[in-house]
Amino acid sequence: MPGKTPWEAAIEVEPKTDSERYLSQLARRAFLSLWCYSNVHTDEGKTSPTGDGKELCDLLVVFGNHILIFSDKECVYTEHADPLVAWGRWYKRAVDKSVSQLLGAEKFIREHPDRLYLDKQCNVPFPFRLPDMKQGIIHRIAVTRGSHDAGVANWKGESSGSLMINTVLEGKVDHLKMPFTIGWPAGRDRFVHVLDELTLDVLLGELDTIADLVAYFSEKERFFSSAKYISAPGEEELIALYQTTVRNEKHALPHVPNVPPGSSMIMLPEGEWEAFNTSSHRASRDAANNQSYMWDQIIEYQSSFIRSAKSVAVLGGTYTVDQQEELVRAMASETRFGRRMLVAALTGVLHHPVVANGQFTRRARSLSVPDRYYVFTVMGRDVTSDYEVYRKNRAHVLTTYCHGVRLKHPDAKEVIGIAIEPMTSDASSQDVVYMEFLGPPTPEQLVAAREDCDRIGIMQDSAMSEMAYSAQEFPERRLMKDYERSNGPANRAERRAQASAQRRNGGGKRGH
Repeated sequence: MPGKTPWEAAIEVEPKTDSERYLSQLARRAFLSLWCYSNVHTDEGKTSPTGDGKELCDLLVVFGNHILIFSDKECVYTEHADPLVAWGRWYKRAVDKSVSQLLGAEKFIREHPDRLYLDKQCNVPFPFRLPDMKQGIIHRIAVTRGSHDAGVANWKGESSGSLMINTVLEGKVDHLKMPFTIGWPAGRDRFVHVLDELTLDVLLGELDTIADLVAYFSEKERFFSSAKYISAPGEEELIALYQTTVRNEKHALPHVPNVPPGSSMIMLPEGEWEAFNTSSHRASRDAANNQSYMWDQIIEYQSSFIRSAKSVAVLGGTYTVDQQEELVRAMASETRFGRRMLVAALTGVLHHPVVANGQFTRRARSLSVPDRYYVFTVMGRDVTSDYEVYRKNRAHVLTTYCHGVRLKHPDAKEVIGIAIEPMTSDASSQDVVYMEFLGPPTPEQLVAAREDCDRIGIMQDSAMSEMAYSAQEFPERRLMKDYERSNGPANRAERRAQASAQRRNGGGKRGH
């Protein structure tokens, strides 16, 4: 492919199956293309220069210390006179094989993080450095398709048909005894998130940033490890509970101390997702979030220059791919709500009138990352002047402003700056700066920052004012009820959980 870098050419190779292509599309939209790679290969088994390597997984997401490994299996659910036979055949091909692939991929990544490639010929190495495996956090996700219609039929249309959750189940043998239910398929020490065709869409539709998703995964893993038995009608109900519960200004799942004393099982009700999904509160949040996708577009725009090796440092110097990835990764670590607030601040700057060579700048604190600040600068341009000179001047102002942030916010550990033309300009380019500070500023650094700002007339107290900006994630806010355990088994999750617990205790019949 002439004109394309090997990196660009490799990511244009589509996954083999419709299911894998769909997963790739969802993931790239949610996590953005710089961190999502389909059909990553290893050089394991490659015996000649013209031979192929071994496929590692169907989708790999590497974002800082977080590594998300996806296995995608689409298997036809074949009915049988004995429901356990039908379920067992599907489970072995869809879930059990996914678990094996995920554990094998994890083992290889931990042992050989430098032997990953974007192409099956193993000519294009993974483009940036993986985390130190001592700090690496691996999330295993099995995407299974084919059981949904059978699940709906099994519950006679009285359920969504998603795979139920019951943490009584451990390992393959337990799972073969209880159709349409998932617990700990790889054992309690290795958490595997099992999704079906319904819950995959719900998960990546609701939690469509890497920051939001890994926060949910981490909270879900904590929740499942906090009680002996947990039962839920499906992943979508967990997601609804998580999205409508806030603890210490973060979304959360129940904590065991909040469960009634003496309870050996937490059972979540069915129907919360449907209520949340159709609520005006969710609709108002989604409408408010529409503007936030401008942030995603900025990240994708910058990522395209990294992949094409066309990214330049306007003020000189060179940056490695790892350094460039770190910059845009910082921007992508913002939650969806955080992005909404940042775009509101940025668009306010873009629409502010500026004269030629004049500038307008606004500072904003990150809602997602403590002690992170943003600087948004718009600078007018004289159309008769050289464009590169204009960009250098703009980048100089932006860089000086970013250093100057610590004059007002000495607690700042990170500053990210974005400079751009006003909305009325015919041309458009972006300059992005990322600064990380390892400690508080020294008196000498503050003096130097003050002198630099004074030299170009910025960060002057007389021209600055503080403006409070408040917003709610759900513009139509409602009180979130604490989780209450029902008195008796009223839905499929409770019926199945009760039956399973009875079997563990040596009595009761298998429920359907």
